Amino acid sequence: MSDYKGFMKEKTAIDALIQDGYRIIAVKETLEGDFIEFERHLERKELHLLTADARKYIGTIIVEAKRGGHIDSYGGAFEQAGAAGS
Repeated sequence: MSDYKGFMKEKTAIDALIQDGYRIIAVKETLEGDFIEFERHLERKELHLLTADARKYIGTIIVEAKRGGHIDSYGGAFEQAGAAGS
């Protein structure tokens, strides 16, 4: 499988989980790829990313979500530091 096809397969899986309401709760980086843990309510799923582009994509999702300070693109809600209780 070409790198592009592999990336698109992994990106589609990530996007589908996020669309289904899952949020990223853990990222474990290893030499064999990244293991991304998703959670929705009490249900958990793990996705193994092998392509460098998919690993960058998940990082971009997390960084952009944290910059926004709202319901983020990885499914979780959070407040920016110092905003609590304001």
